[in-house]
Amino acid sequence: MKIKSMLIAGLFALGGQTCMAQALSSEVITSAGSSFSNSVCSLNWTMGEPISETDTYAANSLTQGFQQPTSIIVTSVNNQQQTQGGDVSVFPNPSSASVFIQNNDQGKTLNVELMSMSGKEIFKRTITDKQEQFDLSEFSNGIYFLRVYNTDNQLIQTLKIDKIK
Repeated sequence: MKIKSMLIAGLFALGGQTCMAQALSSEVITSAGSSFSNSVCSLNWTMGEPISETDTYAANSLTQGFQQPTSIIVTSVNNQQQTQGGDVSVFPNPSSASVFIQNNDQGKTLNVELMSMSGKEIFKRTITDKQEQFDLSEFSNGIYFLRVYNTDNQLIQTLKIDKIK
């Protein structure tokens, strides 16, 4: 009986070691890449992943790949390309359903396009009224950019819209 219990204890010990020996690690085959870190932040990058794919279904998209961020935070958008007449505002922002686009340049027709963070065009519209409402409820949560163009198709303003639950 004593030998049987020692044999069982030995099997548990060896079995536990076998389970601990297996590990999965993240690996990627690329043409270049590196990792840097300090006390403030860390940076990991890869270039030239041979296998990556973006799949889009309705308003959602999934990009596969090794270096996918857990979140993207945009704190501000500079209106560097703003020319004459870019006085447009969006409210409420953030929004869960609808946003209002206020054209503060009365009498001017503007073209707007909503873009996702990945650069995909969501919609294009022409604004002729002082204020127009757009429904965002069917879109997934995230950051969107509203590009405002004049009638000559010159970019006059870019606004960030935060779509929340």
